Amino acid sequence: MSPRVDTVAPPRGSWFGRLLAATGAHVLRRVEAALVFAAFSATVMVAALRRESWRRPVRAVFFDSLHRVAVDSALTTIGTGIVLGFVLVAQVVYWLETAGQSQLVGEIVERSLVREIAPVVVGFIIFGRAGTRILIDLGEARPKGWLRQLERQGIDPVALLVMPRMTAHAIGAFCLSTILLISTLVTGYLVASALGLVTFPIWQFGQNVMRAMDIADFIVPPVKSVIIGALVALVCCATALTRATAGSEVQRLVARGFVRVALAILFVSGVFDLAV
Repeated sequence: MSPRVDTVAPPRGSWFGRLLAATGAHVLRRVEAALVFAAFSATVMVAALRRESWRRPVRAVFFDSLHRVAVDSALTTIGTGIVLGFVLVAQVVYWLETAGQSQLVGEIVERSLVREIAPVVVGFIIFGRAGTRILIDLGEARPKGWLRQLERQGIDPVALLVMPRMTAHAIGAFCLSTILLISTLVTGYLVASALGLVTFPIWQFGQNVMRAMDIADFIVPPVKSVIIGALVALVCCATALTRATAGSEVQRLVARGFVRVALAILFVSGVFDLAV
């Protein structure tokens, strides 16, 4: 008789090893998705710098997108600025006057409103007014097959669908940030003046804010607004164009786009805060 050989089953990995493997696989997928999005964004930016990319259909999409961002969102931005003027500027003026530190009004308003709040708020306004429209419109590109039809006709979908929207959102974000700042400051001054918190004229209030700003404040916040506006368009376009089938509901697509846009806006804001 042949000797008996005991077969030993291979040891199973511990729960910690399985957890570590699952975490690593998830992180690798996220890193790969981030690299793909970075390549996608670089492709769009390179296409925007090429003069031959701006043909008549592309310009038509650009002007339509710019109208949706800068014009259709103007009233919403003004209303948001009025609310911020009541909540932020008037409260800052009130508490600083109470503490006897009214000379710090310009500096605090500049640091909180110009650097932080305005670009972030404008980014969310653009998503709500124009980004959701991109998700709904371009979300039907793959399921209905007209994205493939563009490719068969030799038309670059990036140049026609993504590039003009990205450029329009970047320009529109700068315009809306300016509108938001002006409406917020004017409303805050009027409320503070009506409550008797300030006695100096409005131009002196504006001068106090301007004196608190340095050269970087005239460069960094506009650049931050432009980048946030461009990222809103890029994230919405990328999210919509990855919808492969009609089975996925549009509501889930909009929710997924909102989460990604929020993360992108907060990421850009954090990077600028660390850099500046």
